[in-house]
Amino acid sequence: MRRSKGDTAETRKRIVSAAAELFLARGITSTAIADVMVAAGLTKGGFYRHFESKEQLIAEANRLAFDSLFEMLEAKTKGKTPKQALETIVHLYLYQHRIKELLYKCPLPNLGSELKRSNGCVKDVTVDGCQHLIRLVTRQTERLNIADHEATAHAIVSMMVGSVTLSELVSDETTAKSILANAERAVHALCGPSARSRRA
Repeated sequence: MRRSKGDTAETRKRIVSAAAELFLARGITSTAIADVMVAAGLTKGGFYRHFESKEQLIAEANRLAFDSLFEMLEAKTKGKTPKQALETIVHLYLYQHRIKELLYKCPLPNLGSELKRSNGCVKDVTVDGCQHLIRLVTRQTERLNIADHEATAHAIVSMMVGSVTLSELVSDETTAKSILANAERAVHALCGPSARSRRA
């Protein structure tokens, strides 16, 4: 019996969702196609009915993770002042591993060491996700009238991604919390009154 297009699309979503969770939890190299299919409740043999390669699955899984993150950040900052919105973005991003409602973490700090060697569709999704994150932050630094708002946004994103990466590398929770708290304070200082310019 042939599956309907709706069933096929739903199955594909299950595979991508399972892949996003496993890649972010275990890493890309350590996660085999068979692992993903088992997690999705399917057999390995059905994989190539939905995807041309593991790279295509990695790209789609990362896109899902990015979209989930950005959807949450957009929802949490809606209606807030520029200062509140920026503080919210920074705090939620830094403490993403402690947010239960966020199903998938950001691929940049969690898979960065593997993604830097990627190419093709995986690289495209990674770069697009990074640029999207920078745009979200830039929107707020511009609203705050920060003199060099684009450069400041780039610095903030670099600080956020790097801090999350380091906090996951250290062995004790106290040091991890200190890294994240210091990053949050550094962003506040970077965007303080002295960084803002008056517009005519």
